[in-house]
Amino acid sequence: MSDKGEASYEQQFAQLENILKRLDDSKTPIDELAKDVKQGTQLILALNAKLTEVETEVADAFRVLEEASTKKAD
Repeated sequence: MSDKGEASYEQQFAQLENILKRLDDSKTPIDELAKDVKQGTQLILALNAKLTEVETEVADAFRVLEEASTKKAD
């Protein structure tokens, strides 16, 4: 679960999508582009960290299940 005040993965991903749309818009002022690139980079790093965390949790859960089924078969 996420901490209070922390945006969910889906919310962060939606923010990143909005940034990408603004970056694609040739009418966006250069100062905003720089800010968007910085924020986009931070979002990508946060999203990647969350995916890695979830991947580890899922792998651990499957390992526990496999260990339990192996013990049951003995």
